[in-house]
Amino acid sequence: MKPLYRAVWIILRIYLKIFCRLKVIGEKNMPLTGGVILASNHIAAGDPPFLGTSARRMFFFMAKKELFKNFFLRTLITALNSIPINRGIFDHQALERSEKVLRDGYGLILFPEGTRSKTGELGKGKPGVGMLARKALVPVVPAYIQNSRGFYKLLFNGRRLIVRFGSPITPEWLASQSDHKDGYRAISAEFMRRIAILKSEAEKE
Repeated sequence: MKPLYRAVWIILRIYLKIFCRLKVIGEKNMPLTGGVILASNHIAAGDPPFLGTSARRMFFFMAKKELFKNFFLRTLITALNSIPINRGIFDHQALERSEKVLRDGYGLILFPEGTRSKTGELGKGKPGVGMLARKALVPVVPAYIQNSRGFYKLLFNGRRLIVRFGSPITPEWLASQSDHKDGYRAISAEFMRRIAILKSEAEKE
């Protein structure tokens, strides 16, 4: 980890452990080296750092371009491995940068739904996420995050922040899918199916 990233990781990990009672399930499913995609549901603005802090390795993540207009915020999130993306179009440049991150052996946090869920229910995966995974051919770890919305209340309401990591989807399976739109849709759908399984496990507890 880069020094700043590691410092923020440690501070946030301590905070989440103490004030949000962070619990990580399936941590062994996360490879500690090599390119990997972390594909998760998305319910709160804090999900990227919360997910990244739940794994013991460094991650990159995509952030909407609007966040880069402020100099100080841009400086901070750039130092913490953010990749600007224009959400209004199919952003080839952001996808190319993301693919390079994966090929260089780093982790990348993605939200297949493309946006936050206001209800907590899972939506459909975007084909662009499937395309990136198909081209990069790295393991994909599905994840499900609970109670990140209103995380500052967790100390008082008896709930806790929980992150579940599922078994990785292998590069071999990704390579078996078509390198065209139908294949990309199938890959994104599989991401959401795996996330739905983790959600179901969480609801049974």
